[in-house]
Amino acid sequence: MFDLVPADAILALALLLGFVAGTVALVLLLKRAPKTVPGLAKSDRFGTAFTAAGAIFVGITALGNAIATVVATIAPGSITVYDLGRIIAEVDEDLMALPHVEHASSTGVDVTITDAPASIAAWQLGADLLPILLVLIVCAAAVWLAAGTLKGTPFGRRFPIALVVVASAVMVCGLFANLCRGISLAEAALFLNSGAPLGDEPFAAFFVTIDLSPIGWGLVIGLVAGAFQIGTRMQQDTKGLV
Repeated sequence: MFDLVPADAILALALLLGFVAGTVALVLLLKRAPKTVPGLAKSDRFGTAFTAAGAIFVGITALGNAIATVVATIAPGSITVYDLGRIIAEVDEDLMALPHVEHASSTGVDVTITDAPASIAAWQLGADLLPILLVLIVCAAAVWLAAGTLKGTPFGRRFPIALVVVASAVMVCGLFANLCRGISLAEAALFLNSGAPLGDEPFAAFFVTIDLSPIGWGLVIGLVAGAFQIGTRMQQDTKGLV
């Protein structure tokens, strides 16, 4: 009835397991957490537990996506490289024929390669897995922070530690995913250019878009971690005051 490839079956199973695990986690967190926490309303208590359950669901789904990506990559067959840069932009006559279009050209193209070197798939796999790793780290941090909030220690030591870990993961995973994608494109371009006459190579071997936004996001999260560290010290200083 359903013609699912292995990767789709893995994703479907991950969604089911994530839903079950998230539901069980929600029930356990609400059952084991203190019924009353100073400064935490009942709605906040449920919202915090629901956030942790949602993070577990997303984390398990992301893990299934990672496994499906690996399975799809190592499966025999061709590999598709997306947005491979051309040395000379190709003019699109069909688009130029449309009203109000003065010029239309493209510098990138999606290429499906047969008998490609394993290095292309390996670098592409790294570029695909690093964002998933970031999602797993963020989900783990969210569950850890939610557990601390439900225990009544919103400014515990775990908060600045978790935020520093997330900030580092955002910067490292974001930058290295971009690097892996660029190396994969360079490997594909060199492989395809090897079959073209010298001087008529169609693809640019080094066509990498540098995105520095992960550094900005990491620094912002790092500042939030510093603010929580200050809150932790203030909480410790006021424990003995009545």
